[in-house]
Amino acid sequence: MKKLVMATLVAGGIGFSQPVFMDADWAKAFCEVWNNTPTLVNELGQNDSWNEVPERKLFLYRKDCGKDKMVQLTIKNENGKAVCVYGGWKKDERTGDDFLMYADTKRWLEMGRKEYGPMRAMMFGRLKFKGPKFVAMRNMGPFEAFLDAIDEVQSDTSRCP
Repeated sequence: MKKLVMATLVAGGIGFSQPVFMDADWAKAFCEVWNNTPTLVNELGQNDSWNEVPERKLFLYRKDCGKDKMVQLTIKNENGKAVCVYGGWKKDERTGDDFLMYADTKRWLEMGRKEYGPMRAMMFGRLKFKGPKFVAMRNMGPFEAFLDAIDEVQSDTSRCP
């Protein structure tokens, strides 16, 4: 999948600006990536364990930037498809049906480059994960596709949100 680039107007002309990795603009753009990743949309949309609730939220942050800079992805079941309907700053509280994931920036990028998958990331403490573990275990393919796509939005990783 091609990396997404966000264009913005800058004083004095048109230029290109990238969102900061895991800021609200990044999360909004990542919703597009999610919705264009068949493994996420179709496999989760057809999975009974994932669809026990009408929507799930994923809360993400870069550990080295602090949890006060958390983003949220809201995934809703729409006609058998797991569709990202919101990406932005955290606006809801996490429930027992939702997921929280955090890692250092370096680790997020390693996962995005497919250097290792979710099991290794969690086993070695590179990715911290809270949420319904049974649901996650039953959806390892989509979970891996999610981590593989984490760097699909071209973004600035040199600074915190």
